[in-house]
Amino acid sequence: MVSDNLPYKNEEKLERILESAGSLFADKDFQNVLMDEIAFAAKVGKGTLYNYFNSKEDLYFSIIRSRLERLLSLLEKAYDSRNDTLKNLRSFVIHLHKFMSKHPHFYLILKREEHTFDRNGKEAIQRLQERIYTLMGNIVGQGVREGVFRKEMDNQLATWLILGMVDSLRKNRETIYEKEEAIDVLLEIIIRGVGETGINIRTEYAEYRHKIQNQQ
Repeated sequence: MVSDNLPYKNEEKLERILESAGSLFADKDFQNVLMDEIAFAAKVGKGTLYNYFNSKEDLYFSIIRSRLERLLSLLEKAYDSRNDTLKNLRSFVIHLHKFMSKHPHFYLILKREEHTFDRNGKEAIQRLQERIYTLMGNIVGQGVREGVFRKEMDNQLATWLILGMVDSLRKNRETIYEKEEAIDVLLEIIIRGVGETGINIRTEYAEYRHKIQNQQ
């Protein structure tokens, strides 16, 4: 685990290590990545890696944990219970989309390992994922209370389905994921699927696209 006592000036070096390691782990299986390769890619000495991480496994899972922490922080800051449901939903989807686009290697590693966290004793990572799920669940619950989403639906199932649909934007990166209009289409599909009859789904998204584009 990354030491909490590292000087602030070393954060740039740490980020370089995480990015370089993430790229290598995304391209190759864990056992085929050497610490020497990571050090070379990050332009640091091999010994420097062990100043930050206890082992290669520690580094590997630190990529997932640190990125999830940053993503969760962005999503929590963007959420505002005083906002209406549609605004919070738009904000959540766009922040998640932008973050995964900026960190594609993290996404690939996360998808590879997310079903193994319970077996590997990575409860802290599981808890971060659960907090993201809870935040989306709060938006769904808010929508039901406001009469935006249907009251008779299963909120838990709706939450998982919405997260799965957002995740699906990443499946075909070249033709779908990089296009901003894909978010518009996704939001329209979500609201058509879970929204109450008569909800206005043709809302303006441009403000949110440009507002958060450089916040990540």
